[in-house]
Amino acid sequence: MKMKLFAIIQPTNKGLAKSFTAYCPDIPGCIAHGPTEEKALLALQVTLSHQIQNLEELGLEPPTHQCKVKILEVETVDVPQNDYGFANLSRLH
Repeated sequence: MKMKLFAIIQPTNKGLAKSFTAYCPDIPGCIAHGPTEEKALLALQVTLSHQIQNLEELGLEPPTHQCKVKILEVETVDVPQNDYGFANLSRLH
């Protein structure tokens, strides 16, 4: 079975070494690591393949593509802070 799923790739810094973490939000718990983006994605493909195969062997339906990706534009604004240094979000309504 072939499926198309979203993969999220994030750089991971551990001391001086830089590596990458990849995961699929449609299948919670499937996380892979690698020294490069490509190797993290390859490891994720293997992990996802095993997970989907295990679900099928148990007679369960594999997850369907549910995630959406949206890019948000965020602008900082001056917000009054309370005595603790946190923004008073109730005044933003």
